[in-house]
Amino acid sequence: MRKISPSILDVPRENVVEYVNTLMDYGIENVHYDVMDGKFVPNVALQYEHLKVIRENCPQHIMDGHFMVEDVFGYYDQFKDVCDILTFHYEALKEGDLEKLIRLVKKDNKKLGISLKPKTPVDVIKPYIDDLSLVLVMSVEPGFGGQKFMPEALEKIAKIKEIVKDKDIIIQVDGGVNNLTIKDAFNAGATLAVVGSYLVKNLSLETVKDLLK
Repeated sequence: MRKISPSILDVPRENVVEYVNTLMDYGIENVHYDVMDGKFVPNVALQYEHLKVIRENCPQHIMDGHFMVEDVFGYYDQFKDVCDILTFHYEALKEGDLEKLIRLVKKDNKKLGISLKPKTPVDVIKPYIDDLSLVLVMSVEPGFGGQKFMPEALEKIAKIKEIVKDKDIIIQVDGGVNNLTIKDAFNAGATLAVVGSYLVKNLSLETVKDLLK
């Protein structure tokens, strides 16, 4: 089933709880939270205290955490109690880190996602595919909102669809998603699209329905 996971990156912090509640009123289950450390990417965004407030005020939705950070295990330990899905960048992992992360996620009964930057080949996830709940294809360079969708991401999505086959794994796309590019992403094989600035600027039930056509 095709779904969207709206990003709150471009929502003023004082309006986030209201925004998430509106999304839930529209029937949206997943919301995407971009956590940045200022090291893996140059921006800093959404630290633990922000997500804790959202979780307390909007407990029913699925918190989809996208961690653009260097300290993978430090952030995992800090955020595992507020996020349902924790997605880390393959490029931030050192040798043996992914195996360790998989063991932790299984022990804590969480869902693990791996994100791939635009230049990272999809084959890197093949050995781990049975242990992942989500694969995230970045269709922009991570760290900033409002960028244009990179069409080469569509080929990566299609390749991941071939790798995933009939496994229950979410194929997520993030970056430059709007009412036009989302259709290309879904047609290529994406099952969950992160929609950021486009939805913030055009928030309505009609927009949500149009994105999911």
